[in-house]
Amino acid sequence: MIQKRAGSPRKTVHFNARLPQDVSEELRRFANRRRISTSAAAAQLLDEALRMEKFPGVSFRFTAIRRQPFITGTGMMVWELYHVWLEHKRDARDVIKNYPHLKASQVSAAAAYAKQFPREEPPGFWGQRPPGVPVVRV
Repeated sequence: MIQKRAGSPRKTVHFNARLPQDVSEELRRFANRRRISTSAAAAQLLDEALRMEKFPGVSFRFTAIRRQPFITGTGMMVWELYHVWLEHKRDARDVIKNYPHLKASQVSAAAAYAKQFPREEPPGFWGQRPPGVPVVRV
């Protein structure tokens, strides 16, 4: 069953679209693998595509809990990079100093996406620092 985005239920409207046959068949296979309706699959994929258009550098992947936004080319969930950015006092330059494999555009994408959709962060995702583990500042 499709996971609803966090927050209140979203109002739906009826929408018809003509799709190329091969796209329709691939959508049906996608929905069957996920055990959701083709309508729910189309809505999910269209929503994600619109978000990727609005936030270049963000893509979606399946995780153990549900599909999550990732920063393309990093293997990091948006929420991971967002919290790294917060821990660096919202300074992308400091993030890049400590994570030289990242680009400013990736940090910006994570921050912008997280600000737009704060309720989507999985509850307790970042968690608490384990007892006895010191904070390391570089």
